[in-house]
Amino acid sequence: MRTRVVAACATGLLTAGVLSGIAAQPASAEPAHTPGGPCLQEDQTVTLSSVADYEDVERRLATIEANSDGRVSVESAGLSGEGRELYYATVGTGDTVFWLQARIHGNELQSTQAVLHILQELGRSNTPEARSIRENLTVVVIPMYNPDGAEANIRQSTTPTRTDLNRDWENFVQPESVAFWELFAEVQPDLGLDLHHMSSAPRVAGTDDLNQFQIGARTVDPARLTDEQWATARQMAEVSLDALDGYGQTHVARYPDIDITNAALSRMLLGGTAPAGETPLSQDVVQGAIFYEVRSVGQKSNGYLATLFERPTMAVLAAAADGSLFTSDWADYDALPYADRGSCGV
Repeated sequence: MRTRVVAACATGLLTAGVLSGIAAQPASAEPAHTPGGPCLQEDQTVTLSSVADYEDVERRLATIEANSDGRVSVESAGLSGEGRELYYATVGTGDTVFWLQARIHGNELQSTQAVLHILQELGRSNTPEARSIRENLTVVVIPMYNPDGAEANIRQSTTPTRTDLNRDWENFVQPESVAFWELFAEVQPDLGLDLHHMSSAPRVAGTDDLNQFQIGARTVDPARLTDEQWATARQMAEVSLDALDGYGQTHVARYPDIDITNAALSRMLLGGTAPAGETPLSQDVVQGAIFYEVRSVGQKSNGYLATLFERPTMAVLAAAADGSLFTSDWADYDALPYADRGSCGV
């Protein structure tokens, strides 16, 4: 494993204690519902023993890298507020760069396991699909964006401020945000995918079907996006839907229409912001980005939830690699119903 050199301004501010007095800022425009997965019932207890923690991620990444015949490299983007390494892995040598991040919210658990499994398969598999992805894409995988929050099992960071890291790409009060912005500016991804758990969306609107999976193709008002960005996002959503079609009893819904400009994916798309001392990137870097949410957490459903992430993610990677992503329409996504908001377990 190697460590990147992170911008001196972030480390210097943290060491000097300047960041500790900066309060977390509110989102520019929150969705109509209250964000904050995972969706837990009042009497539900979550046991973390079956979920990958920070040390598990370290061990798994080392093993995946060692067994990949040089296909996977693992590095650190910097240090978290508590001093943990901000690991990321890279696999593939293609011109198209794909950014895949998980667990920006520390208590949204199964996404880490899912991306580690994807990374393992891309590193060691010789299937035509895996070879195509490696040859045509460079995949940057962040299995635990928020390691301090993951260890504390909370949504936010822990220190020097308790901040929702997915609302920190305008103010950059946290070292995690600065470090991953620096990585983003270095690799300049073409496509992005962010994995989450849903907070409160029990049923697909107009049905009695429990909502297990949500697709968010819109992180900001499409009027803020280029035509290419909005089209690519819906194409990514369409490929994701196709991958889940017929998979067990999985019911899929569309994430509410939101306009949150300070979320990580939003600012990757929009550009225009940067940590202190850095030059903002323009809007033409990222061609398209979306996010997924799966329902709830729990030991009995861990494998199912991880697979809900893996199937559509691999489908989007494969479609980006062979070019079919960019010829897809988005009729099914446009027809996808929203989810009815409500308490968990309803």
